[in-house]
Amino acid sequence: MTMRPFDPITEGFGRRPPNYALGWPLSERVTVRKIKRRTADAIYENHHSYIQRGRQGWHYGVFLDDALVGAITFDAWPSQSTIHGYESAQIREVARVCIVNSTPNLASCAMARAQDIFLAEHGDGIELLITYVRDGWNGTMFAALKSKGWQEDETVKGRSRGPHHGESEIHDIYKADKTRWVCQV
Repeated sequence: MTMRPFDPITEGFGRRPPNYALGWPLSERVTVRKIKRRTADAIYENHHSYIQRGRQGWHYGVFLDDALVGAITFDAWPSQSTIHGYESAQIREVARVCIVNSTPNLASCAMARAQDIFLAEHGDGIELLITYVRDGWNGTMFAALKSKGWQEDETVKGRSRGPHHGESEIHDIYKADKTRWVCQV
């Protein structure tokens, strides 16, 4: 018998909250708090649309009506390159966002809260947040966060190898063009 990986959304956190209609007030229903890396990894493994492995960094759970419905992970910028003159030590990446509930505006509401919490806890010296949205995905969550400082930056071309030296396996995500979004803190 093959063991299925533990899925914290469907196996262990009780009932699934309903999907609320557009216009339903979310501010009193959405909370964001720290979660363990293994919980975030299980969410990405079971639900992330194109890359099922997590990252190190800082992990936050997204809760709707106190039920876990997703995860957001911030991580150090893994490159030694600069972006708009900011050095890698000043940059943090929104490395994963995965929301397993189709309530409109839930992802942008959760991301705004996670950003505030992350910067309050770990923001000293951070001057730029970045994220990448795969070509073909519209990035509406970050477009909705213009009031938080997010703006579409540029298209980054896919590459033929993985990001790490000597990496033999390349995931399709590395081959895809991506839109970079930036947020000056």
